[in-house]
Amino acid sequence: MIGTSVFRGKLLDLDTHLCPGRNNYELAAGEVGKYFAEMTNQMIEKSNKEKAAKIAQMTGDESTVFNEETVWHLKGASAPGSFTNSGRLKVFDQMGVKRGFIFSDPGVQIAVSSNDPRALPTMHHWNDFILDFGSADPDRLRVAAILNTFKRDVAIAEAKRVIAKGGRSFVISSAVAPDEQSPAAAGMDAFWGLMEESSSTVIVHAGEVGFLASPHWATNVDHLGFQPDDIASEGEQINTYSLASIHFPVVNLLTTMILGGVFERFPKLRFAAIELGAHWLGPLAAYLDQMADIYQDRLGSILSLKPSEYIRRNVRVTPYRFEPLDAIIANFGLRECYCYSSDFPHPEGGTEPIKEFSDWIRPMGQSEAENFFVLNAEWVLPPLQ
Repeated sequence: MIGTSVFRGKLLDLDTHLCPGRNNYELAAGEVGKYFAEMTNQMIEKSNKEKAAKIAQMTGDESTVFNEETVWHLKGASAPGSFTNSGRLKVFDQMGVKRGFIFSDPGVQIAVSSNDPRALPTMHHWNDFILDFGSADPDRLRVAAILNTFKRDVAIAEAKRVIAKGGRSFVISSAVAPDEQSPAAAGMDAFWGLMEESSSTVIVHAGEVGFLASPHWATNVDHLGFQPDDIASEGEQINTYSLASIHFPVVNLLTTMILGGVFERFPKLRFAAIELGAHWLGPLAAYLDQMADIYQDRLGSILSLKPSEYIRRNVRVTPYRFEPLDAIIANFGLRECYCYSSDFPHPEGGTEPIKEFSDWIRPMGQSEAENFFVLNAEWVLPPLQ
């Protein structure tokens, strides 16, 4: 029997989101936010009555009622603590969360990570906004800045600016090769070194595009490429193909970083893969160990550890609540790497994630539950010094 009540006030939640509504999107994201708000209003106008009501409710005003029902069952912008820092602290108290990452919504992340002319202004706007949001309690409200990494110098300059203001968490794009070079190239060492020296966490998060050369792998196959039509649903927030392939970019990024020696050169570099599932991590570790063995003449002087050992030391991931975590750990180990997340206040996070994760962990016992809900995440979500 797993007892999770003992973790109340100790939980580390690696995935929560700021969720702007139609009336405050521009505050969070500037011109891009204004565009998203206008697009949402148009969706409401063009939808049938039932769908329009759901969109309006999901993008409306933040609730001021804080109890088990509202915190876990209200979703989107109407959830308590969706947009205000005072509300988010009350939500964390209700959930028993000690510290939690706070990310943007997918639209802002995609906008910042693109090569669109609006990307850099949106990056600066969002980062200033979210740093102000976190200033109410910088340790508990661990806000995540977003970096555009097409140009290393741009990313480094913005990271330094954010660090000077107290930020220690950075979302980067795993679909971008900075300056069209490998992330393991010597030119990137200044960035990785800055992240290590400042004890910052480098994060890749669901909500990016551009990794695949073609967007048409599911085109004209309705059950693969369908467009979800119920944004309030716990399931099918993205289509079948997208969910099945969402981990491809981070697998590629970590492959280059590990075999390229990034974690060898920067042993204290903190790396988290959030809302990308966990099923892929064990097989990746095993396969990279095999690659290191095959290419030992080339890699022997580059890597002092097995690739799986770098993963165990430096990388943390958040499983989806439907993944069989007990089987994943039994088959591939890496028990140090898996961490709790709620995805608050997004619908796909469900209404009882603590229970759902506990059901998977139950065969492994109470100590494994403590690792998952509290201890493992301390590597990427440490207390501020």
